Amino acid sequence: MELTSKVIDNAESFETFRSLLQLANLPADDLDFKKHLLIGFYDGITPVATGGLEIYNPYALLRSLSVKFGVRGLSLGSTITEQLIGHAKSKGIEAVYLLTETAHAFFLKKGFRDVAREDVPQEIKSSSEFSHVCSTSAVCMVYKIK
Repeated sequence: MELTSKVIDNAESFETFRSLLQLANLPADDLDFKKHLLIGFYDGITPVATGGLEIYNPYALLRSLSVKFGVRGLSLGSTITEQLIGHAKSKGIEAVYLLTETAHAFFLKKGFRDVAREDVPQEIKSSSEFSHVCSTSAVCMVYKIK
């Protein structure tokens, strides 16, 4: 298996990206490849993993992290998370936030820490993910860069 990553930058690859998220029961209707950094990992031409970053300077929101069954255990989730955090660092982002219902332990291992929703910057709170897409039962986490 030879995995490659690519930025999702056209309608065709975006629809494939969205389909993979839908299979993982993750929200995809509010994503926009023209506004957000979306990354897909492929085995040949087959998409196997996704991740995204919404920039709200000086903060970012990590979302849409999914890895298909059958390729889990290959550290793709870690690779995508590290790639997105690296991108955030290169853009001068101070902190990366996320909401999760299923991957709390994973993100703790990646250096994220729990944060109360009321302590999240307004820029992030205003995102569709925080304001109406993700359940209020989701755990809010932050990765401090600066």
